Amino acid sequence: MNSILPIIYLIAPILIAGGIALKIKINQINLRLLLAFSAAYLFALSIIHLLPEAFEVGEVKQIGLFIVLGFCIQLLIDTFSTGIEHGHLHLHSAECKKHLPKGIIIGLLLHSFLEGLPIYYGHGNGSSHINHQLILGLALHNIPITIAFVSLLKEHESTNSKKWLLLLMFSIMTPVGFLSSYLLQTFGLNNYQTYSQIAFAIVIGIFLHISTAILFESSDHHKYNKTKIVMMALGIILAYLIS
Repeated sequence: MNSILPIIYLIAPILIAGGIALKIKINQINLRLLLAFSAAYLFALSIIHLLPEAFEVGEVKQIGLFIVLGFCIQLLIDTFSTGIEHGHLHLHSAECKKHLPKGIIIGLLLHSFLEGLPIYYGHGNGSSHINHQLILGLALHNIPITIAFVSLLKEHESTNSKKWLLLLMFSIMTPVGFLSSYLLQTFGLNNYQTYSQIAFAIVIGIFLHISTAILFESSDHHKYNKTKIVMMALGIILAYLIS
C-alpha cells in the first residue's frame, strides 16, 4: 500500500489553509461561500458515490442503522465542539479568551479521527483499496474548517507555537484514523470487512449531518443569494464529475 500520498493530501490542505489564516484575516462572507461549496460537494458525494457503494457491499438494514448512528455520533460531538466542524464559531468573553477551549479541540480531533477510519478498505480476500473520492472530500471539507479553527485560536491568548501545534494535531488525526484501519487489517482483525463497512456507514452519517448543517446555517433567514447557489451548484457538479 502506498500510503504516503494519501497522508500528504490529507495533511497539506490543513497546514496551508491554517498558515494563511494565521497570517491574514479571512472574510466571513468568503468563508461561508467556501463552506457552502464544500457542504454541497460532501452532500452530493454521499448521495451519488458513498451511499451506493456502502449499500452495494453491505447488508442494507445494518448499513442504514450505522448511517443513522454516525449522524447521532456527530450530534453528540457537536455538544463538545459547538459545531466548529461545520464552521460554526462562538466568540468568547475576555475571561474565556485566556483559556483554550478544550472541549472544542477534543471534539474536533475526535471528529477528524473518525473520518479517517474508512479511507482504507480491506477485503476478505486480503486485497485492499484506498477511497480517493473520500480523501478529496475530506481535503475540501477541512479547508474551511481549518480557517474556522484558526479564527477561534486567534481569539485566545496563546503563542504561535501553540497554535501551530494544535493545527498539526488536527492535520494528523484523519491520517491516524486511516493508518489505524490499515494496521487492524494488516495484523488480521477478524471480520475486518464488516468493520470497514461499519466505519464507512458511520462516516456517511457524519457527512450527511455536517453537510446539511452547513447548508442550513449558511443561509440567512432560510434564503440563499445567487452567489451561494452558484457555489453549491459547483460543489454538486464537482462531486458528480469525480464520482
